[in-house]
Amino acid sequence: MKKETWNLIEEFFADSPTLKAEPVSYKVIDEEFSQNSFTIPSDYREFIHRYGGAILGAYSVYGIGSCKLMGNDSDSVFKVTDSFKVQGWPGVEGWLVVSVDSAGNPVGMDTDGKIWVSDAVHGCIDELADSFEEYVLEWCLDFEDEED
Repeated sequence: MKKETWNLIEEFFADSPTLKAEPVSYKVIDEEFSQNSFTIPSDYREFIHRYGGAILGAYSVYGIGSCKLMGNDSDSVFKVTDSFKVQGWPGVEGWLVVSVDSAGNPVGMDTDGKIWVSDAVHGCIDELADSFEEYVLEWCLDFEDEED
């Protein structure tokens, strides 16, 4: 992620420090993801390292750990992903469910790092962002870069 993006996230948590979990060591992150056979982009790995899991803007962002407001069932991105897989949501078979939208639809990261949503109401799968950073900026923080 760009330094500016990290600064925006830090500003958000400066105002709401209880919305993030505890940092996670790179060793723990790498062990968890290698056990679950999923390679993650560096920006998502760094997010987990810094914050564990968090509520960022209006959305939960799952990682390893959760803040109290997220609840115990959200303390592992793998647990959340497995829950949506068991429920049979289309698209999630190849995703890591990193968030949910305001309607409770799973928001997943594919193996290329793109972010998707499985929309039950409309019965479709839509791309939300080309990267985790773009998802954080445009959806979680509702910030659009005027240069784009």
